[in-house]
Amino acid sequence: MVCRRRREESELHRAGRSPEGQWYLGRGGGRGLWWCRDTPCVGSLSVSQVARAMRTTVTVGDLEELRQLAQRSKLVVVVEE
Repeated sequence: MVCRRRREESELHRAGRSPEGQWYLGRGGGRGLWWCRDTPCVGSLSVSQVARAMRTTVTVGDLEELRQLAQRSKLVVVVEE
């Protein structure tokens, strides 16, 4: 989503949002957003990008919650330069 590269589904992670507003990782019903495993795409996400992908209103707090969930799940690989 952020880097705009084409990848196999196995090389991506997906997040969605429940009707109650809770973020979850993995497959689920409805809209979701995807990011790469090998680049820190989730750290580069913006509120407008997530809102567009989810087709709903997203706040800075929502974005931070999504980033924390991804970090806790160790789905984001930090690339050191």
